[in-house]
Amino acid sequence: MLNLIRLAVIGFVGMTLSSAASAQGFDTGKLFFGGGVSSNSVSNSDSATGFQIFGGYGFGEVSPKVFIDAEVGYMDSGTMSRSGQADAKAKGLWANGVGRFMVAESVELIARLGLDFGDDDGLMFGVGAGYLLSKKAKLRLEYVQRDKVDSVQFNFVYHP
Repeated sequence: MLNLIRLAVIGFVGMTLSSAASAQGFDTGKLFFGGGVSSNSVSNSDSATGFQIFGGYGFGEVSPKVFIDAEVGYMDSGTMSRSGQADAKAKGLWANGVGRFMVAESVELIARLGLDFGDDDGLMFGVGAGYLLSKKAKLRLEYVQRDKVDSVQFNFVYHP
């Protein structure tokens, strides 16, 4: 069943992103990059500090105040200690579709859905908020859940 869900998510994200890219043409000015730190945990473990780096493409406004992006990245959870069990650690690549809703001039709500292709492979989703520092920079705080690892992430995003 999980494989069917993975295929459905990959197909949906792929069709959505390729349709949007074809309709708009690829514009390098819509690329962005980011990274940050995260607090990660698995069940019955202490949290660990990790990091993530990512790049993305902003497809633009799809309805009033709603924007769609695609992101790919790499995460490392850090080593999470578990009492009486082996330590846990996850790292690897991921890809997400991201929806952003502008609630104020400098504040956005964020939702993400996609797949993790690393040690914690499977479906991943998250919610959060972003604060626009300028037209080129923003800060984001998100809760992201993967198959095993839950993360609270603080990221900086840069639009060159």
